[in-house]
Amino acid sequence: MKKNAETANVHSFSEGEYTTAVLKAIENSVAKSRASLARHLGLSRTTTSTIVSGLINLNLLEEKSLLREGRGRPGILLDLDSSIWRAVGAEYHSGSWAFVETDLRGSILRTGSLKVAGRGPDAFLDCLAQGLAEFRRNVSGELLPAFGIGVPGLVDCDRGLIIRADDLGWRNVLVSEYVEKKLKSKALVINRNRGAGLAEARFGGGRGTHQIVYIGIGTGISAAFIVDGELIHGSSFSAGEIGHITMDKAGPLCACGKRGCLHVYSSGTAMARMAAALLSEGKESGLKNKKNQREPIDGEDVCLAARAGDRLALECLGEAARQLGLAIANIITIYNPDKVIIGGPIGSIDSPLIGYVRKEAERWAMPHAFDAVKIERAALGESVGALGGACLVLDRKLSLASVVRSK
Repeated sequence: MKKNAETANVHSFSEGEYTTAVLKAIENSVAKSRASLARHLGLSRTTTSTIVSGLINLNLLEEKSLLREGRGRPGILLDLDSSIWRAVGAEYHSGSWAFVETDLRGSILRTGSLKVAGRGPDAFLDCLAQGLAEFRRNVSGELLPAFGIGVPGLVDCDRGLIIRADDLGWRNVLVSEYVEKKLKSKALVINRNRGAGLAEARFGGGRGTHQIVYIGIGTGISAAFIVDGELIHGSSFSAGEIGHITMDKAGPLCACGKRGCLHVYSSGTAMARMAAALLSEGKESGLKNKKNQREPIDGEDVCLAARAGDRLALECLGEAARQLGLAIANIITIYNPDKVIIGGPIGSIDSPLIGYVRKEAERWAMPHAFDAVKIERAALGESVGALGGACLVLDRKLSLASVVRSK
């Protein structure tokens, strides 16, 4: 009966649990040959060989040099085939779309960007479709037929919908529907910081780490909670919306309608607002030149000035870190992660922010939990969010490749 059950799963190849398990085992280097796969998954040699042959025919796996395991005959090394399939991911930040093309291992082969000519959701969507169409035309291999897209705000991943993006004032932006109508290809949508967290967990500073929290700081703040490379979405996709946890019930009004949210203290927008207020009080800073030229100061300006030792900018960073460190201390105490990785346009800048946050978190977290955690700056560069979008496509490589080959 067990053999028949195995055979049934193999025959429903693209959906088979065993097929997915074989592919994941190779991808995660848990097993490297047919024999080790059979042992690891408890399958017969025949079943394992059938599944592997099918994955090779789909150009998802390839055979490499001989691998010696023990005293027996050497086996053939199996690995992901990085020569054929390509994934495309996109992410919106700082008024621009960033794009990446990757192979099956998540290695970035090509990047691009496109500035959005406008501030509303229509310009945002038009630019996305234009950029994806141009990027698709120049793909170096065979495209997995979907796009992974990182966007701001609270996202319904099932519907590909931005429910709300409070820092932009957007509501109910139908991202998947627009892209699929324009480009006739599936669109997989995720909050940009959740996507960046996935990329960091799989390819960056969180690789090989059991449990991480990624915190992305830009015009807003949100987090990704990840266990063994898998993202925790929550029951309605809002797990990680730490920008709207309440730090002070009597604090400033947030765009979400509540008062004292972390967002109003520690986002890039908050840093810029604080710097502008201090300059208006007559305090000296190198940021004054930008204000005198009537150019808007943003959070990245503040972080770069702080890195150069600007006292006003350091004051702004210290205040932002005070609230962010407290929030992270609470997350450490509640969630007990192995790592907290801070990224996003603000968090990725080499500034004193991480050091400030670490000291504040140590002050407020339970010592036992704090002693077990590392707080680090994100390891991946500017393309991390778009790479996170590509992760959504790579997670579906088996079904997407099967659809293409079945035509």
